[in-house]
Amino acid sequence: MKMKKYIIYGLAAVITCFGTTSCDILDVDPVDSFTDAAVWNDLALAESYLNSSYTRMKAEAEKGSRFASLTDEIYQMHTYGTENVRQGYLSNDNSSFGWEQDMWNPWHYYYRSIKEVNLFLQNIDAVPAPNNGDDKWKDQLKGQGYFLRAYFYHQLYSMFGRIPIIKQVHSLDTEEYTETRASVEDVADFIAADCDEAAALLPEKYADANDYGRATKGAALALKGRTLMFAASPLYDPNYPTREKWERAAKANKDVIDLNIYSLSTVSNADEYAALFFDAKNPEVILVKQFDSKWVAGNNSTFLHQAPCGTGNGFGGWGTLQPTHNLVSKFQKKDGSAYTPGASNVNPWTNRDIRLSATIFVDGDKWGFGDENRTVEFFVAGESDVTAGKDSREGPSWWNGTQTGYQLKKFLDPSFDAYGTTANTTPWIYMRLAEVYLNYAECEIELGNNAEALKYINYVRERALQPAAKGTNIRAEYEYERQIELVFEGQRWFDIRRWKKAEDVYKEPIQGISIKMYKDGSKTYEVKAEPIETRKFYAPKNYWMPIPRDELRKAPQLDAQPYE
Repeated sequence: MKMKKYIIYGLAAVITCFGTTSCDILDVDPVDSFTDAAVWNDLALAESYLNSSYTRMKAEAEKGSRFASLTDEIYQMHTYGTENVRQGYLSNDNSSFGWEQDMWNPWHYYYRSIKEVNLFLQNIDAVPAPNNGDDKWKDQLKGQGYFLRAYFYHQLYSMFGRIPIIKQVHSLDTEEYTETRASVEDVADFIAADCDEAAALLPEKYADANDYGRATKGAALALKGRTLMFAASPLYDPNYPTREKWERAAKANKDVIDLNIYSLSTVSNADEYAALFFDAKNPEVILVKQFDSKWVAGNNSTFLHQAPCGTGNGFGGWGTLQPTHNLVSKFQKKDGSAYTPGASNVNPWTNRDIRLSATIFVDGDKWGFGDENRTVEFFVAGESDVTAGKDSREGPSWWNGTQTGYQLKKFLDPSFDAYGTTANTTPWIYMRLAEVYLNYAECEIELGNNAEALKYINYVRERALQPAAKGTNIRAEYEYERQIELVFEGQRWFDIRRWKKAEDVYKEPIQGISIKMYKDGSKTYEVKAEPIETRKFYAPKNYWMPIPRDELRKAPQLDAQPYE
């Protein structure tokens, strides 16, 4: 059967400033559009075209629907479409899992992104480079193009596994589209090859500070390492475990470490740990998305979806993203032992891993900018004549009050005044050294090199002021460290899927905690009698995302497996 081209887009108004830098190149007439000939005859315009692809890298900080909401980390009270995954509603006719573009229709969103990068890669070699240094500039742009294409393919690979590999732009007069879904092995190899191309062309760091946020050699190698770790994991490898795949993944992640240009910042308390996520220039950052005051690069919406609902930092949040008690109960004590609940009148959050205080609001925390600083109140009335907390389900903004007894603190910069007129430009960190350490540790565990794995696990633990893991049950120790260190960063949903553990995680009901206040000022802390949510997972098909029905109609040679 024949199919009309459906991933064809003109060279629209995609000339965009990068990050927060100025764009003098746009101070010409016309400023709203450029012809193909103009763009591919000027390196500055070609760079501006490429910049638009960076804006298509969607940060979790931009979104109300987050990948963490699909896991045991978050109960998403205002569901925004995430229920399709959480309740097992997925099908080719019901394939969205969030309101954001990259979650509503990731197939279309990322193939459009790939098309735009393919157009760039198809034309960049012919762009003149007449001035001294232009060849280097052009090579770096080309390297960024390979990285961006690899990144967009990785996003598709992480959700769909088998996907068509399209390396060229189809012309408008071509009537047939014949690509089929490539194997998971071929897709991983293609992404890794693009990462290699990118790494060979990209610098470790850019000389111009205005280029901060562009892909680097380290980012390309880190993306390769993440992809090859996926490829070696149980969901992706039909012959799991394959030693050769884990060796390849281990080397790719170790290559990032061996660059010796990233390091873990030391901290002395929870506040300093929390501040790591406000600082795009901290030395462990490998790739970051910077936001700008005019929202050209996207809108950081963390305060809207995370902040407690009562006033405190400019306005009350919507309470959308609520950490679960399932997650909170996993945080160890400061001595490294597992947390076990005590008497109901004992505060359960004292003497715990500092990452609990750094990433999650609990009742009694302080929150707010300047004069708005106040105590967070998640408690309800334990007896008559007691006023419920302003952030609770019985408070003045009860509809946004937390149902789990917690709110999400990670990524919220307390120095940002949400009452002000300036947009929130707190950056989003896509890749950092702690993740690479943990990726490498997982590979070494799979290869039986537990001593090497333990060394890198403990680098991460010790930075968080936790005692060293002993390696007595290294897989469990590793999985704890990975979830707690990378919590809310959008990693866990992909982890529990690639490990083929999602069905077990989904069997556990989502729990919350009830905090009650009494007249004498005392409080009790008890797990709610009824779960907040139960979830459904129809293994094995729900391990993969379904291709939307309209895409299957346009390209009938694409199989719909595992959904049909």
